[in-house]
Amino acid sequence: MFGIDVASYGETVNWSAVKNSGKMYGIVKSTEGVTIKDPSFSRYWQDMKQVGMIRGAYHYFHPLKSDPVQQAREFLKTVKLEPGDLPPVLDVETTNGASSATVVNAMKLWLLEVMKGIQQQTGKKIKPIIYTYPNFWINTLKNPSDFSTFPLWIAHYDVEKPWIPSSWGEGNWAIHQYKGDVRGITGVSGVGDLNKFNLLFPGAKGTRVREIQQQLKDFKQPEFDPGSISGDFDEKTKKAIIAFQTANKLQVDGIIGLKTWVQLLWYTPPVPKPPVTPTAIINLVDLPKSYTGGFTANQDQAIKWLQSKIPQATLAEFAQRWKKSQ
Repeated sequence: MFGIDVASYGETVNWSAVKNSGKMYGIVKSTEGVTIKDPSFSRYWQDMKQVGMIRGAYHYFHPLKSDPVQQAREFLKTVKLEPGDLPPVLDVETTNGASSATVVNAMKLWLLEVMKGIQQQTGKKIKPIIYTYPNFWINTLKNPSDFSTFPLWIAHYDVEKPWIPSSWGEGNWAIHQYKGDVRGITGVSGVGDLNKFNLLFPGAKGTRVREIQQQLKDFKQPEFDPGSISGDFDEKTKKAIIAFQTANKLQVDGIIGLKTWVQLLWYTPPVPKPPVTPTAIINLVDLPKSYTGGFTANQDQAIKWLQSKIPQATLAEFAQRWKKSQ
């Protein structure tokens, strides 16, 4: 499941051509710091929706130059997520001279503010994606373990299997940016980056599986219940995924691909119907039992109206049953 990401550095993108070339998703730069907005973002964002591509937006993070909460708020003003979109992306690849601890704390502030804003806007608890690259994360940030439950987008070029920080664990990446500054991408005049989504197959283990199991559990629908939140993609989890895919008209294969993952993020369980309050029922055969020698005028009128609405065959059967009940 392949896609591209771009920023405005002089290129233009024909998203219809990108999609027709087999790319399923596109991620575009939206904001940087507090003051910079990518000039092509609004157009790209609308174009991707129009051609039916899964779309995502990233924020280039400056941990020291500007307040992280203000950066988050500018991102939320610029990017209005809709069902079917990827989670927001925090692009972390510079320190601005800050210590690793300062960067980590600033990241937490941005992430919390964005999650709060998304929940206010959409009602969904969606965790942003963290974008980084191995050398920066391990050597500059000192391999922090604070973000292992957030989806990871790792930039590691020209390798089949990217290096993954130990806190996430081997194989627990969501997106791999495997080539950067590529020319000749269909639909892109200029450069872009190539990406691959990490499918989750039965038998997988780790934080990604655990997060999805929790999502399924939180839906509180028995057919989607994965059992224990173990981080093990076992048979019960596969059965729950198949039920979810079937109910949501997705490809039914028991594999968590991009479309299934995105649908899990945005799925809204049906509102339970309120229980029906039973009403008192009077059996027709019991009606004559209330006869005590005469009906009132209103009762007599009601009986005649009722008789006019009941087929003669039914009345005849009623008469027989009533006689037997005496």
